Amino acid sequence: MSIVNEELPIATGHARTRDDDNLKLEQVKGSVLIVEDDPAHRELLVELVSQWGYEALPVGSAEEAEFAVRNKRMDAAIVDVFLPGRSGTNLMARLREKFPQSVLIGVSAMSDASMARKCKGLGADLFIGKPLNPEKLAQALQSQHKSWH
Repeated sequence: MSIVNEELPIATGHARTRDDDNLKLEQVKGSVLIVEDDPAHRELLVELVSQWGYEALPVGSAEEAEFAVRNKRMDAAIVDVFLPGRSGTNLMARLREKFPQSVLIGVSAMSDASMARKCKGLGADLFIGKPLNPEKLAQALQSQHKSWH
């Protein structure tokens, strides 16, 4: 019995190809902060953004989020509006100050027009109600930040 040594591509943030099977790994599109207190929803979001080629930065609270991006670049954030401790709306305002060009997406199960206006007033680019529509979320992550102010 022989073991075949085959070089396997490793995701490093750089595009690589293998001539023998035309396998191509796409370059990482950027980092996405995921702030969700529900572990199941957080894991689902991590899986989605990772499949789409983003580096996921998952956390469960506003306090953890601020610590996670203290010394990191953030290209986008998906923030649950209702978090334990400090609110997601407060976090969005702080993230907008620190990352003015990043795409900020507020999410909540309480998806009414007033919540969407509140999120946009705090600097969010988009508000999406739960359960999240993956296609809408993917489009939002690909959008450019447009100031609402």
